[in-house]
Amino acid sequence: MKVILASIFLIFSTMVFGQNGSPLPAGARGMAMGNTGVSNNDIHSIFSNIAGIAWLEGTQFAIFGEQRFAGTGISNLAVGAAHTISSGTFGLTMQNFGINDYNEQKIGLSYARRLFDKLSMGVQFDFLNTRITNYGSTAVFTFEIGLLAPINKELTVGARLYSPMRVEITDEEDIPGLLGIGFSYHPSKKVYFNGEVEKGIDTDLSIRAGIEYQIHSVVSLRLGGAANPTLATFGLGFQISDQFNMDIATTYHQVLGLSPGIGIRYGLKNSVPVRTR
Repeated sequence: MKVILASIFLIFSTMVFGQNGSPLPAGARGMAMGNTGVSNNDIHSIFSNIAGIAWLEGTQFAIFGEQRFAGTGISNLAVGAAHTISSGTFGLTMQNFGINDYNEQKIGLSYARRLFDKLSMGVQFDFLNTRITNYGSTAVFTFEIGLLAPINKELTVGARLYSPMRVEITDEEDIPGLLGIGFSYHPSKKVYFNGEVEKGIDTDLSIRAGIEYQIHSVVSLRLGGAANPTLATFGLGFQISDQFNMDIATTYHQVLGLSPGIGIRYGLKNSVPVRTR
C-alpha cells in the first residue's frame, strides 16, 4: 500500500509541478506572485535564479516552507544562505520535498558575481537524492546557470537554465531540463510586476505572472496566476525591520486545492540588498 501511495504521489507531483530538484519560486513572495522569481534579486534568488544573489551585500538567510495541497501531507521545505565577499557571492541551499514514503532532497552549492554594472552570472552544483520506502534511494548530480541584467531602475530581465545535460535518475526517469526567462517591471515605489515563461525538454510552455502593491509602508499585497499548470496565487509581505521580513502565500489549483506557504528573510546588519525593488 505504501508503494502504491508513493507511486500516485510521484505521478501527481510530476504532472502538476515537476519536482526532482526543479528550481523553486522566489520564496513565499514569488509563490504569491504566480510562482515567479527568475528576475528577482533578493535573497530568495538563491532558490529561483542564482545570478540574483550577486546583488546582495553581507550575509543573508532565507527559509521557505509549503504545504502542498493542504491535507495531503506533501511538504516542501527549503533553507538558503548567501555570503558576499569582494570577488562575488557564495550560496548554500538545502531542500526537502515529499511524504513519508517518497522523499526528495536537494543540496546546492553556488557562486555568483557581477560581470558588468548591469549583468550578473551565477552557477550552482546540485546533489539530488530520491528515496522511496522499500525501494531504497538513488543520488545524482547536476547543475544550473543563471543570468540577471538590471537594465535600469524600472526593468530587470533574467534567465535560468536548469540541468541542461540529461541526467538519469532511473532507466525510466530523467532530471527535467528547464529553461526559464522572465522580467520584473517596477514603474513606481509601490508597484512591482513579474512575468516569465518556462519550457522543459519534455513539457509544454508554462506562463506565469504576478503583481505586488505596497498598501502600507510595512505591508505589501501580492496577486498572480499561472498557466500549465493553471493556478491562482495571492499573499502578503511584512517588513518587520530593515533586516527581517516575513511573507505568506497561497496557491489554488482547481482540482487539487490550496497550498499555503510561508517565508522568512533575514540579513545581518549592514547586509541590505543593493537593489530589491
